[in-house]
Amino acid sequence: MEYSQVVELEEKLLELLRQEYSFYQSLYLLIDKQRDHLRFERDQKLLDLYDEIEQAEKRILDSEEKISNLRNANRKIFNLAATSPEIKKLVTSIATLIKKNLAIIRENEDFASNKRTRILEELEQVKRMYKVLAYKKPQQETRSKIIDGTG
Repeated sequence: MEYSQVVELEEKLLELLRQEYSFYQSLYLLIDKQRDHLRFERDQKLLDLYDEIEQAEKRILDSEEKISNLRNANRKIFNLAATSPEIKKLVTSIATLIKKNLAIIRENEDFASNKRTRILEELEQVKRMYKVLAYKKPQQETRSKIIDGTG
């Protein structure tokens, strides 16, 4: 096992992790934007964000595959390269960003769930009012005919 192989893999891994860090920063901003759209009732803009979030999901899968390929190519060299302090620092930073992203995602899910519940309750109220109006309408027509003298 050559020292140059470890250094080469370390450099590849660092480059990949820097890209990942940048990606997770962008993802954080995207999810934060989603939170704002949820809170301020911007439903149309939420639909536009959905496409970007789907792309981010695919990007995460691609990243996992790239790192797995690097690891599977030579596990011993990968493990040595992964012990680099700079790589450990980047991995820790990415893990922190992922935790922050997950916290916002949970918050968004709670907010969306509460919004859905509120909409369903409002829908039930509208249905009840519609039934009451449908029940009262024939009575009002009968009263108006009696008052007009046509009934």
